[in-house]
Amino acid sequence: MKYITLILALSFGFFFSQAQQSLKVKPELKVGTMIEYEVNAQGQTLPLFLKISAIGEDGIVFDYDLQNGMTGKFVNSKMNLEKGSSLNWDQPVPGEERKLADNQTIAIVSRTFLKDLKQNKKASYDGMELLLKDLPKGSEMMYDGKEIDALYAEASDGAVKYWILNNDEFPMLLKFDGSAAGISLMLKEIKN
Repeated sequence: MKYITLILALSFGFFFSQAQQSLKVKPELKVGTMIEYEVNAQGQTLPLFLKISAIGEDGIVFDYDLQNGMTGKFVNSKMNLEKGSSLNWDQPVPGEERKLADNQTIAIVSRTFLKDLKQNKKASYDGMELLLKDLPKGSEMMYDGKEIDALYAEASDGAVKYWILNNDEFPMLLKFDGSAAGISLMLKEIKN
């Protein structure tokens, strides 16, 4: 009888954990989606608004709007999404259309990085090895009152941390801490 109770308890625990996992959401990314971040750059906190103006096989383009009316475009091409290996930390220039070097991305990590991270539990980005870890308690990201399906990776010394949307096509950054440039980024809201 004890074994049956134990088996039932373990089975219930397994099914409950699977149900919890399925409650996580992946916000839909499409033309018109508005993404609001809070950016902390060298002690100054600013809102950053990104609107998806194009999305598809050829890449993802964000119209950006920073405080004080600074606007422009960030273009993540197909090559950026496939082979990017670092984030672009250059300061925005009003009115620019920033087309990135093939090895760079903005507000998103490359598909290759995400695939390597999931398969090998580690991958390199921004010149450092990042390790896939469990999401720290209390650091979950929310969308429409539900937890976002996110992956969490950090540098081996714990100084750099990435929260990434678990989306194989468009692995968007949800939160980032610890850049050498003194920049952190945190998702505040996604609107479709």
